[in-house]
Formats: sequence, C-alpha cells, structure tokens
Amino acid sequence: MADIAAGFWPCKVLDGFYGDNDKNLPVVRINVELVDGPHAGTRQTYEEVVNNKQAPYIARTCKAVGWKCQSLSTLKADVAEWVKATGGESTLEIRHVKVTTGKRAGSVWAKPNSIGRGPKPLKESTQENLYDADAAMRAALAEDSNRNNGNGGHDDAPPTDDIPPPGDEDSIPF
Repeated sequence: MADIAAGFWPCKVLDGFYGDNDKNLPVVRINVELVDGPHAGTRQTYEEVVNNKQAPYIARTCKAVGWKCQSLSTLKADVAEWVKATGGESTLEIRHVKVTTGKRAGSVWAKPNSIGRGPKPLKESTQENLYDADAAMRAALAEDSNRNNGNGGHDDAPPTDDIPPPGDEDSIPF
C-alpha cells in the first residue's frame, strides 16, 4: 500500500533537470519537498520520459515551475531562477497506481503525477475578512441554536427554511 494519500499536497520545489536516463531516453526530473501534512519534510521526485503522449502534461508541470518554454536544456536554470524569485511554493499531485508486473505486482505506487495543478495554498486572511467571516459564523450558530427545542440543538424534524416553495409543475423542463 502507498504510504502517502492520493491528492494534492503543498510542496516546495527544490530543483529541476532534463537529461537522458540509463536507457538513453529523454527525461524531465523535478524534486520537491512536502511542506505540510503527515509527510512534511519528505522529498518526492516527479520524473517522466518525454515522448509525444506525455509531452503536454510534462510541459504544464515544467511551466508551473518556471520553465520559459524555449528548450528543455534551460530547465535547470529556469527552475532555479523561479525558485529564487518565488520561494518555490507549489503543489504536488500524488496519484495511486497499481503495479501489475514485476516483483512489486499487486502493490500500489504513490506516483508524483504533476506539480502546480492543485488548489493554491491559502494566504493569511485580512483582519476585515476575518471579522466578517467570524460574524457570519456567529450569526449562523445563533440561528441554529434558536431552533433548539431541548434536544441539544437538534430538532426532531429537519429545518423547512431551506426547502424551495412549490412551483408550477408545467415549468419543469422534463
């Protein structure tokens, strides 16, 4: 079983490389460090062989980490410049892939699938937004507690204020 959950994880991009692997195939490799969650501090490597099928996905990831889209020969320098300018804050998508052949057949591989696609990390809220959000939450909690009939805040019947009024059945499009 994969030890990291599938999904998007906040990360810091460390570096990126382009070169040929030991099978003489062109490869893009980008190293990241997870910065949040139970695996914070662990490093993951996004690595893909560049071919016609994978190129659009690799290009999106490379662009997300600062590649200037001229030549993969500049990937290392472009990523280093982007990390220096931005701090390298990004997201890593982990996808679980079932291994079907080899010694690890039947196990699950936690594959670093893309970088920079997930939800952007939240920034610190302004005081004004925090005040407004807290006021909205207090109002919702007060309204909910006004429905309390001695059942610990829960009515026997569901609330009816969220049910739309009946309409003309002839206006239903199906």
